[in-house]
Amino acid sequence: MSAREMEAPDASEVMKSIFRTTLHEIGTPINGIVSASRLLEQELGKGNHEFIQELIQMIGTSANYLQEIFERVRLAAQQENLHRFQLDEIVFDFSKLLDGILRSMAALFMEKQISVVKRMSDDFPHTVFSDRTYLTQIVYNLLTNALKYSPKSTRVTITCFLRDGEKMCMEIADQGIGIPARELPYIFKEYHQIVAGAPSKFGGMGLGLSIVKNLTEVMGGSIEVMSEVGVGSVFTIVLPLKK
Repeated sequence: MSAREMEAPDASEVMKSIFRTTLHEIGTPINGIVSASRLLEQELGKGNHEFIQELIQMIGTSANYLQEIFERVRLAAQQENLHRFQLDEIVFDFSKLLDGILRSMAALFMEKQISVVKRMSDDFPHTVFSDRTYLTQIVYNLLTNALKYSPKSTRVTITCFLRDGEKMCMEIADQGIGIPARELPYIFKEYHQIVAGAPSKFGGMGLGLSIVKNLTEVMGGSIEVMSEVGVGSVFTIVLPLKK
């Protein structure tokens, strides 16, 4: 076997990795569609046309995100080096992106009576130059974690701000169960459940934070976490501000 063959990733393992990641990524938008459809069915006979329209928009936004995931996976499968992340940076309205994500997940948060607050600092740019799909995946995964580990009637806060004038930061804070200090060094490892010994209670594959870390680093950024058991967790994504 040549050195090149030894260094090359096993194609079947790469495809398995893509398959596992895709299964994880489609979970949130599918759950969003199911929850919004369930609420829509309940509201149809009540005549609340404004709320019905909101639910239809939630379903549409989730469906669009599913299409984005499918397209990204299709392109990845065509790449010669499947294990490498490919950046596709464009200029877009980050606040509008967040609004779309929150709209698609609104039914999920409503079911748990969790309020979501979005805050943008005055100096945060109206548009950013970054990978829109990867940022969407990062936000979806962090919000899904916050939703999963937060009890009913709590709050999730998203705060966007600049650091040192050259880094854009997004902070997602929840009032969930928190992460034990002994777990913090391992939470970004694949298949690691945040709450050891309780996977059946919270579900999931343990891929979300691993995906977030990988995508953040590919984009030249970093992720920070602060957490206290019984109080909640704060995850901060720090990315270079590109112009």
